[in-house]
Amino acid sequence: MKRFGTATRVSGVAAVAALALGVVGCAPAESGEEIAYPDGQLTYIIPFAPGGSSDPSGREFSRLLAEELGTTVVVENMPGGDETIGLTAVFSSPADGHTLGLSSPAGVIVQPLINDALPFKTTDDYTPVSLMLQAPNALFVGKDSKYQTIEDLLADAKANPGKISIGTTGRYTSPTFQIVQLEAEAGVEFNIVPFSGGAGEAALAAVGGKIDAYSATVPGQLGLFTAGDIRALVHTGSPEYNSVLPGAVSYEEVGINNPFGADYMTVAPQGLPDAVRAKLVEAANKVASGEAWAAWTAERGFTATPAVGDDLLKWIEDMAKLSASAIELVNKRLQ
Repeated sequence: MKRFGTATRVSGVAAVAALALGVVGCAPAESGEEIAYPDGQLTYIIPFAPGGSSDPSGREFSRLLAEELGTTVVVENMPGGDETIGLTAVFSSPADGHTLGLSSPAGVIVQPLINDALPFKTTDDYTPVSLMLQAPNALFVGKDSKYQTIEDLLADAKANPGKISIGTTGRYTSPTFQIVQLEAEAGVEFNIVPFSGGAGEAALAAVGGKIDAYSATVPGQLGLFTAGDIRALVHTGSPEYNSVLPGAVSYEEVGINNPFGADYMTVAPQGLPDAVRAKLVEAANKVASGEAWAAWTAERGFTATPAVGDDLLKWIEDMAKLSASAIELVNKRLQ
């Protein structure tokens, strides 16, 4: 992943990002020790409301993980605070490996960059267990849009700066990051239109011709896409993901760097005993790399992206850099 070429960081964001980049020591420990873990059922906290795409992902992964560990799991939904309510509950739980949680970069990376009051900042404050999956973001248009390709839309945007309206959700969300990154990479400026009602509201506006396009995470839009109500121009996945969105291309294929999908990982409190952490990480990696998880994710428009240990830490470091730059771009664009 390369950095945003046009971002200028302010000291507050840069300082927190630097802390995130300096964290070490969270790779899984090696241990041949036999331990009584798990000793009872797991609790898996999902920091989102039931439904949508995030909740079922956490439920299925935790079910497979518990099965791999030879136990059962109770799932608790704790929405609110852009994941911070649920994550705070996870990280303040006993460090025994029995309380785990779902998170995305929005929770464990972006929120610490913009909220100094959080009790967690870096991986010094929690245990990254395993990266699980990515849900690519895409740029969608209504079925009757005049734009047939991303090149069509960018050409119009260059000819008419600030005139092409792009709907998005939330200030510091991956769909918004997708759009400000596209602006920076392509040298264009859109009319970014935030929708408080989320991607569903933006989709209705695009279908109704009230906006030119909108940015959203793919799995939540597959119903409209399959029905023919919307079309996808470009997405943040690999070229292989084109098969999920016929007619669309990846950013990679048009020479644009845009890595902002909706990624999810399993996390735990900091301070797990080495043997517990090793067994937990091994089990999570086996699930995330397994055929059952790959099939489940592919069927729903996700991509399985297993990573643990140093690979996961490197991914978090990269996302901290990218997120800090995206935050700067958002702060310049959305006053």
